[in-house]
Amino acid sequence: MLRKTSITLIYFLVLFSSVQAQLESSKLNPKKITIFWDTSLSMKDKDIEKEIAFLDQYFNNTPAIEIELIAFSNSIHFQKTFTIVKSDWTALKEEMLRFNYDGVAFFDVLLEKTTSDMNFLFTDGIEVIDQLKINKTTPTYVVNSSKKVNHTVLEQQGLLSGGDFINLNKISIQEALALLNLEGHKKEITNKKIISNKKVISSKTIPNENFVTGSVFDLEKMLVGATVSIKGKKRGVVTDANGEFSIEATDRDILVISYLGMKTKEIVVDESRRFEILLLNEETELDEVVVKGKSKPKIEMVDTGYGKVNKEKLGYAVQTIDEKQLMSGEATNISDALRGKMVGVHYTSGPDLSMTVFRQINQYALIVIDGIPLRRNIKGANNGMNQLMNFIDPRNVASVTVLKGLAATNRYGSEGGGGVILINTKTALLNQKSKVSKNTALLKDNDFTENLTLVNSAINEKYIEELKEFQTVDEIYNHYLKQRMNYLDAPLYFENVSGYIAQRGNKELASKIMSNILELNPKNVSMLKLVAYKAVQQQDFLFAKTIYEKIAQLKPREAQSHRDLALIYQETGYYQKALDIYTKIQNNSYTNVNFSGIKRVIDNEMKRLLIRHKKELNLNEFSSENFLMSLDYDARIVFDWNNRAAEFDLQFVNPQKKFFIWSHTKSENAMRLYEEEIQGFNTEEFLLIDGEKGEWQINIESKISNSKKPVVLKYTVYRNYGKPNETKELKLLILNNLKEKQMIGKIII
Repeated sequence: MLRKTSITLIYFLVLFSSVQAQLESSKLNPKKITIFWDTSLSMKDKDIEKEIAFLDQYFNNTPAIEIELIAFSNSIHFQKTFTIVKSDWTALKEEMLRFNYDGVAFFDVLLEKTTSDMNFLFTDGIEVIDQLKINKTTPTYVVNSSKKVNHTVLEQQGLLSGGDFINLNKISIQEALALLNLEGHKKEITNKKIISNKKVISSKTIPNENFVTGSVFDLEKMLVGATVSIKGKKRGVVTDANGEFSIEATDRDILVISYLGMKTKEIVVDESRRFEILLLNEETELDEVVVKGKSKPKIEMVDTGYGKVNKEKLGYAVQTIDEKQLMSGEATNISDALRGKMVGVHYTSGPDLSMTVFRQINQYALIVIDGIPLRRNIKGANNGMNQLMNFIDPRNVASVTVLKGLAATNRYGSEGGGGVILINTKTALLNQKSKVSKNTALLKDNDFTENLTLVNSAINEKYIEELKEFQTVDEIYNHYLKQRMNYLDAPLYFENVSGYIAQRGNKELASKIMSNILELNPKNVSMLKLVAYKAVQQQDFLFAKTIYEKIAQLKPREAQSHRDLALIYQETGYYQKALDIYTKIQNNSYTNVNFSGIKRVIDNEMKRLLIRHKKELNLNEFSSENFLMSLDYDARIVFDWNNRAAEFDLQFVNPQKKFFIWSHTKSENAMRLYEEEIQGFNTEEFLLIDGEKGEWQINIESKISNSKKPVVLKYTVYRNYGKPNETKELKLLILNNLKEKQMIGKIII
């Protein structure tokens, strides 16, 4: 047995040595070589003369060989095989010298298995979209002559493939040839070390599981010296110079957070162990009380959350239930008193008003009592912490107002996305009779009388006019290559030229030109989003998918990254991947990612996926049937913007020419902008549900003043959302260019 084992071992050692010898022989005397030639924009400044000289010397030492040339940037744009005889590589050289350097490098082409004995890869290794990884089945020599280069990755990949990294910036051509065992030089690799490309990630020391951590802040700054204590226990700490705290606490403990002049807040400790806590000035909530205003007998006044307003001046429909209607039955609690009286309620998932769900909305309604919003219950939460409304005596309620769709979102942002129920008590009204509230119903007239022009999508730039002088796409592209040198720091130049080329019917070239924005701004997420928006507009969904995957890698803790990725997976047919993301969101499986700001948006997009592609999905991990209900919106309007600092006002005008405004500005909506920054999102949706029939108009006023980079707003209108006959209208607006209020579009329902 021992002898047989020894013979077997010797056999495999001989076989391994034979394979190694063949491998070395193929490297020394290759019969076929593949040259991967990177033609991305960053390669335009390389020392091509030195690279050509290197190849010239190499082919002088290999008089007969077959060469496969693959030129690539964001796609393979040239692939051809050349046969070199007697060291004559003229045809190959002429082809290589004709290439233009444009676009961004997609390195996934390097994973293709070739039939060659050896590969050359000419690149700087700068990773923008994907990582540079070489197929290890063939020895690859990575050659570089650029000054800006990713040394670590190039050396690592060259050595791992059985080849090497040839840096023509550091060594001579003769030294480079020596690395290939040419000119009689023997390659020495025994002392080579592979340099890891992993970066050391620094992080704060995380306390053990018996502690909870967090930060405390107001609308303007982190709060230093805020007190954080455990309710009912003699244990407390104060926040440090960064507004941070750490305190020993267990599940179900109640944190009490207080600060001089601020409203004290209580938070129940849960499994998250980390809290971002906003404290509001004590006066903030006092400004929210509702004052009963005087009204003429024939004028119906309704509560909007801003106070009582003439119903005829509203740009949306609301429902008010007065004291007489409320007490028409024998109800002993507010939930029973309102049951059956609210229009458009799909169902109530529990016996309590706080679990009310309006039609087609997968989120509990927000309850606002005497101007004070209560903590909104979380749908699907079975932790016993949902707040009940049984403490409200219906005999003490003066009126109840129901806000849906645009009305609720306008006043309460995403928290009101599931609808809002405003409850005014008699006690509050009585106590406020002698007081004057800053937030009264003195709203200025909202009659829409302006005559606005439609946003002009035509490009009037001088460089576009120059391109129009040429007839063919090739002529246009050749002029662009000369023209672009004056606009390398202007992302909008590439966006506009890409759009012009797309209009001429060359989608692939349009994508390449657009990808230069990525090459010039590799880590700028707002620029990545600009390119993704443009790719979606040009229906280049696979390109957009690649970009959104990159953003998700760069910003894994931002809610928007996961939402955008799930949505583009829907567009590109990766339905199960989209559902997997939605399932993780529903199950709170993303660590330290807060989706509350765009949960309503995500729920609607998930329902669309389930309705349209249920038969193509594996629903084993998805348990909630509530998302399988139908969608029935007059219209769904979605806005995305590439920069969260973007300031603008959206104006909605109803068929009766009444308007209201949703403001995305620090002065009017500071809390919203702060939530976007903390949670990482830049999306809002508006739903027309049971809207007034006729023509709705949507206007925009940009507040962008000085911005070196383009701020882009993506406007999408869905009709018949989620249905087989769904239609979609999409526009991109460059907010930097909007100098006055303009009309985005009209919706007829």
